[in-house]
Amino acid sequence: MSQHLCTCGYQAGSPEDLTVHFGEMFIPDDDIAPDGQVHAEKARDKDDDSPTPAPLTLTCRCGFTAGIDAFDQHLLDVFAPADRIGHDGKEHAPAAPATKPA
Repeated sequence: MSQHLCTCGYQAGSPEDLTVHFGEMFIPDDDIAPDGQVHAEKARDKDDDSPTPAPLTLTCRCGFTAGIDAFDQHLLDVFAPADRIGHDGKEHAPAAPATKPA
């Protein structure tokens, strides 16, 4: 059984998968947060002939810059409502896995 559960019953395969689930439940298609700003990863300038790897930092259209984990947390911070109710009308928050009785 997954150790990465959502209160809606979704069982994620990893912490990253659970974060993706939350993003799907809270981030609107237009990427406009309640603060009125667009929060989404800015397009990266890339020279297609360059073998350089993707940058280790991401930049949000609001100016926030961080690594992938902190960037994902930034998006959840600006989009997730205090009541954690998603687009589907259900609560979405980390849930403790069920434990077996002793």
